[in-house]
Amino acid sequence: MILRMAWRNIWRNKLRSVTIMVAVALGLTAGVFASAMINGMMLSRFQEFIENQISHLQLHHPDFVGQQEVYQYTGVHRDELQKVLENPMVRAATVRTKVHSMIASATYTGGVELMGVLPKQEKQTTGFHNNVVEGSYLEKPGTNEVLLGSALAEKMRVQLGSRVVLTFQDVDHNMVSAAFVISGLYETGHTRYDESFALVHMDYLNNQVNIGESFHEMALLLTDIEHIPAMTQELEAMFPGLHVRAWNEVSPEMSVLVEAGDVFSYIFLVIILLGLAFGLLNTMLMAVYERTREIGMMMAVGMNKQRIFALILFETLALSLVGGLFGVVSSWAIVSWVSRVGIDLSAFDDVMKEIGFSPVIYPVLEATFFLTLILFVMLTALVASIYPSLRAMRLNPAESAKR
Repeated sequence: MILRMAWRNIWRNKLRSVTIMVAVALGLTAGVFASAMINGMMLSRFQEFIENQISHLQLHHPDFVGQQEVYQYTGVHRDELQKVLENPMVRAATVRTKVHSMIASATYTGGVELMGVLPKQEKQTTGFHNNVVEGSYLEKPGTNEVLLGSALAEKMRVQLGSRVVLTFQDVDHNMVSAAFVISGLYETGHTRYDESFALVHMDYLNNQVNIGESFHEMALLLTDIEHIPAMTQELEAMFPGLHVRAWNEVSPEMSVLVEAGDVFSYIFLVIILLGLAFGLLNTMLMAVYERTREIGMMMAVGMNKQRIFALILFETLALSLVGGLFGVVSSWAIVSWVSRVGIDLSAFDDVMKEIGFSPVIYPVLEATFFLTLILFVMLTALVASIYPSLRAMRLNPAESAKR
């Protein structure tokens, strides 16, 4: 009976009830979409950063982590990579030689990190070849080809076929200068990365720095991120004395960014729920004041205070539940559609590249988020209904009936 009365009561003032329901639905839709946008941006950045740059695990000489000097190579023969690739937890892996160097053209001189790679293994591990926008991806093994970022090439005023001079130290601390020919230009979508890294053949660079068949870094991409602890133990047993780091150790800032994304998603949601709570509180207080005489009459003919409390409580829950369900359904439909087509922010391409985000964003949310949202809406409605319900319960039947 109380439930039926509550449902009928909310439709006694249709305009007010529909208004609050629409407000709840629109507020939730906006909050969920904003959360999905942030989550999609962070997920895209995380996947691009992990799968195309640092991978899940990295192996180095212990001192190389802090200093990154050329003589701090692993001392492991690169043929050991094959043993790592045989592990079922490993999807792909590669080794690299990394050297700090100065790059010079006729008009520009600056610092760049020179990375010697095995093109085939690098292609499988990071898919770096997909970033090449002009020229070719290190197709002539053992030659002095170099792959530069388009942003760096623009700074240096060079193009395909141009020669640049790279200067760096070998393992004996001797300065080495070598001429390289630009065979390709790449764009990762992150301007700062494009300006800071140059790729060459590992064989050629190893000969220049005199580290033979060894390497500075091994990068592993796993079949599942959950395998990181187990694979870390296997690598430590396979290569004692070397340092194994997971992605969040290699890039603590990315770990913070991922956690911050989750926090920001819920901050948006909390703001929307606070607005919902105050809207419901105001609406139900108005309803109680308008029906003071009616509530007094009901109490006078025998309806106890607990039933009055339950009546206002159920009215508030019904308003929020109807609006909340519409909000959840509409937000789910919008997020599902936009997650397929994406949001093109190419107009802000320069800004997005500068901060390392793709100009096309695909909002995404897990199904559990929507279930949590419904529970939060009900909890918010429950909290917002307490004060109006208490006001109604404390009315004096005799005085209220006279109004």
